[in-house]
Amino acid sequence: MTWRGDTSSATTRAADSQDTSALGSILDHTVLTALSSQTLAPFIPQLIRDIGVTHGDESQVGHYVGILQSPYFAVHALTIFHWSRLSDQIGRKPVLLAALLAISVSMFSFGLSTTFLGLVVGRAICGSFNGINGVVNSMVIDITDETNMPKAYGYMPVPWMTGTIAG
Repeated sequence: MTWRGDTSSATTRAADSQDTSALGSILDHTVLTALSSQTLAPFIPQLIRDIGVTHGDESQVGHYVGILQSPYFAVHALTIFHWSRLSDQIGRKPVLLAALLAISVSMFSFGLSTTFLGLVVGRAICGSFNGINGVVNSMVIDITDETNMPKAYGYMPVPWMTGTIAG
């Protein structure tokens, strides 16, 4: 698969191999972001019951699940443009790596939290660092040209759906 145009020189083939592996890394990251947003959904109602925030009132479980999940998506929406701007200033790779590290730490802290506030803060932090979709799209633009960009973007939903199904 050629990502920078069709030529047959050995140098171009080596660059194409790097671009293809770069696209694979980008797609792997997309799986991870989908996993971090979807993995907890089936377990959160039981978690709400177990930490005792509802004091045994089953009718309140859905309310607290909504409160717990909402900050993730709200903060995610608020930070997308900031991550894109930061990646333009300091580079895409540092932003992507920092976000992956922060998502891992926030998921770990979510798992260790024993209070409802700690859970909400953990989800909000995860959502804030998961708002890097624009950075990922910019990275695809950086490694493609007009001849292969539609094909590369055609692959973008596959890892997201894979992560959503696995999560």
